[in-house]
Amino acid sequence: MAFPAYTKTMHNKSYPSIDPSRPELSAAGKVVLITGGGAGLGPRFVNSFAKAGATKIAILGRRPGPLEDTKKEIESKYPGVKVLTFVADIADKDSTFKAFAGTKEAFGPIDIFISNAAYLSAPQKIKDADIDDYMKGAEINIKGTLIVSQAFLANAAENANYLSISTAGIHVPAVPFGISGYVSTKLAAAKIVEYLALENPNIKVKDFHPGVLPTDMNAKSAKGGLELPLDDIDLPANYAVWIASPEGDFLSGRFTWASWDVDELKAKKDELEKDPSLLLLGLNGWPA
Repeated sequence: MAFPAYTKTMHNKSYPSIDPSRPELSAAGKVVLITGGGAGLGPRFVNSFAKAGATKIAILGRRPGPLEDTKKEIESKYPGVKVLTFVADIADKDSTFKAFAGTKEAFGPIDIFISNAAYLSAPQKIKDADIDDYMKGAEINIKGTLIVSQAFLANAAENANYLSISTAGIHVPAVPFGISGYVSTKLAAAKIVEYLALENPNIKVKDFHPGVLPTDMNAKSAKGGLELPLDDIDLPANYAVWIASPEGDFLSGRFTWASWDVDELKAKKDELEKDPSLLLLGLNGWPA
């Protein structure tokens, strides 16, 4: 299954322009906070930002074991990097606000936030879906997005970056693989993020599709029959470093794919600035 792309070149693994070791992408001195930091893509985000020079990184998750594993791995690999762990459920306001406030207290205001935690309900056709499981997606993906957005705004540095990890499913045509619960709740989350960008022009808000990755969530989606070629997991992790850098600031308020070529994106900067409707969620065929 192939989809059109905004750039002629598509990547399925990292490449030099998004290498976190590039001086232009340095995250030195930045305070980074990542939800879902103990599993899936989360630990790779931590690794990429540590490689980019960030030494103050906080991670949130519901299970203490994976969080501690990530902390030990990163602090061993990158001497001088401090990883704070917080056991928190993003659908729970108290634990989430405590984690964000604790990060600010320990490290200072948050410069880069990665909203990575999400929930995929069991792939089922709507007629067969378990309603409670389906709505758990709404609890985490919608309510959770609202909670982390409020917690971020209360603890963010001036001109901070908010990176939202989304899915291409919110804008491509529906596919018959029983993922309506995930896609519909992530679409709602994306609109929350879009309003966040509109209401807070001082914050750089960037929403992107990470790719098809070798994670537990992808394995779960495959049970519904949705099987696609895998991308290397460091592609979105390194793309996050790039888009959080000044080079990616022109994409604030837009939706992108981690697989799109960033040099081609930069070449389209003037085009994007002239047309505020580009790379936004909308209605196909609606008059410009």
